Amino acid sequence: MLVIDSGTCITFEFLDEHGCYQGGNISPGLEMRLKALNHFTSRLPLVMSIGPMPELGKDTKTAIRLGVKKGLQYEIEGYIEEFRRKYPNLLVFLTGGDDFSFDTNIKNLIFADRFLVLKGLNRILNYNNDKK
Repeated sequence: MLVIDSGTCITFEFLDEHGCYQGGNISPGLEMRLKALNHFTSRLPLVMSIGPMPELGKDTKTAIRLGVKKGLQYEIEGYIEEFRRKYPNLLVFLTGGDDFSFDTNIKNLIFADRFLVLKGLNRILNYNNDKK
């Protein structure tokens, strides 16, 4: 199972077929990437994630927005494709506060729930409270 949690950072967590955690990776999230381009350059503006999304950027703001959002899309799709090659029956879960609004054929092969982590934490809390 591959769990992709998109928020401040994007985490990729992998559990094997026995439910054993095998590890994961962390990369910057959407807003962090947009802020980094502004903060670590002298002339690039801070761009909002919501705005026009033409096929190609026609000005600096749309070029940044598209570059960051498409980069995230390709990163996520790349992880899914790589793990699917190794584990053909892979389950993929998307969760987190950031929107997975990109168009892809992979989306119909996954389960998306924005609040999956919070639901899981609540279930653990309830389980522990019931054991008392």
